Amino acid sequence: MTTLLIKNANIIDMVFDTPYFGDILIEDGKIVHIDEEIAAGEEDVLDAEGRFVLPGFIDTHSHLLLYGLYKSLVDLTPEVVKNVADIQDALKARAADTPAGEWIVGHGYSEIELEEDRHITVEELDAVSTDHPIYIRHSSAHMGVANSRALEIANITKDTPDLDGGYFARTDGKLNGLLFELPAVEVLLPHLPKPTKEEMIHALEAAESDYIERGITTATEACVGLAHGADDYDAFNAYIQQDNKLKLRLMIDYHLLMESEALKDLSFSELKGRIEALSDGQCTLDSAKFFQDGSIQINTAALTRDYHNVADKSHIIIPQDKLEALYLDFARRGYPLTTHGNGDAAIKSIIEAYSKVEALPDYDAVKRIEHIQTGEYADIEAMKAHHIDGSFFTNHIYYFGDKHYEKFLGPERAEKMDPARWAEDLGVLYTLHSDCPVTPISPLDTIRIACDRKTKSGRVLGEDMKLTRFEALKAMTVNGAKLNRTEDRNGTIDIGKDADLIILDENPLDEDIALSDALIHYTFIDGRMVYRKS
Repeated sequence: MTTLLIKNANIIDMVFDTPYFGDILIEDGKIVHIDEEIAAGEEDVLDAEGRFVLPGFIDTHSHLLLYGLYKSLVDLTPEVVKNVADIQDALKARAADTPAGEWIVGHGYSEIELEEDRHITVEELDAVSTDHPIYIRHSSAHMGVANSRALEIANITKDTPDLDGGYFARTDGKLNGLLFELPAVEVLLPHLPKPTKEEMIHALEAAESDYIERGITTATEACVGLAHGADDYDAFNAYIQQDNKLKLRLMIDYHLLMESEALKDLSFSELKGRIEALSDGQCTLDSAKFFQDGSIQINTAALTRDYHNVADKSHIIIPQDKLEALYLDFARRGYPLTTHGNGDAAIKSIIEAYSKVEALPDYDAVKRIEHIQTGEYADIEAMKAHHIDGSFFTNHIYYFGDKHYEKFLGPERAEKMDPARWAEDLGVLYTLHSDCPVTPISPLDTIRIACDRKTKSGRVLGEDMKLTRFEALKAMTVNGAKLNRTEDRNGTIDIGKDADLIILDENPLDEDIALSDALIHYTFIDGRMVYRKS
């Protein structure tokens, strides 16, 4: 029996919003005793020295595999490049070390953050190289830009028809290199260099390390199949058989669940059992994943009113009758359902389709909407009425809020976006997420943004929409456990719960304390120390 005694801790159990001083005794990964003072015996002792102990953060929506894989690509994030010339220089530097004919791929590209405030053109990418196919992934993960050689390799021409839910952009009838939304992007992706299974496992290991360092003890991969289709599932299958530290949940793309020979005939309980057996319970199946629209910052989120900058509302991806049929099919097989919905038109479509599932006898699995960027008050009310949970992408406010206010949504809608406040007030179960690598992985950063609702320029979007620190912390601990249906095991500090804990140097409930990753001193998973600040 392995035991650990954490002494002299300020305990924030997330049941009450006031810390209390005490000791925590852990045996075989479980919290077995909490008291003002516990006498030390044979167990290991850690003196918290008055630091603050909380439940580990539960990240309910990010993309670990993409995040890990992106580490080997050309970094084109706004922190690194400021204009088109910077992008060209970064790509040229990689081209200089890359044999002719081999791909150059960048990530983190965001035209709205560039000084030119426009997309890079196919001609500007061709100026970098026509000997190398070049593709740069947009920060939203919903579009990308290719040079002429890349388009040629993917056999995308000016006559290639657009696809349902995606399109190849043109200027004066000529391809301009922009590929919008997943159906169009996925025409090119199979031609990119395919990482080996070993490289994908290494990417997941790198992601795990970064997540744990930021206090995450349970994470949900938000779409197995998004990076490299069925190869994703094979890589996760191999990865979860290792001695991993992070507790992991897998959303699996519904196409993969329908088309993969290994998966298409399995019920939720059958596949869940397989995954848990392979991982010795460290990984589980979360849900079937759907996309019903795109991204606000590339005008592909489905809105009920035109965008502020263009006379267009975009459109939902899956026709309503097909979406309802898909939900019913997966629900009959026992699958929880998770659907990406940024725009209010998409959100309304998802709610309507979810409502049809309610008629199924004995179906009580989770139904979730992800992001809910422009959900209206009536939408949140409808979510409550139909027992639909949600996860809000509040990081959007800081990273993209200024552009949404000025360009994409206009002041009225931008002030009310990411309405976690309404969910809190109406009693809708919700969490917060970073959608990493769309925005950086950092629960404390996400909590800060949800509480101050400040953009990069310092503009406050929705003073009356702020969460309190306790509410935002609950969203990434207590609520995460409830959403995952694991509240009997984690989310709070209580006797009998898993010892998934973090220790912070300062009190995160204190409004005078700046929230940052630097506060995290220790991370424990099942009572095992998996991170200690150097």
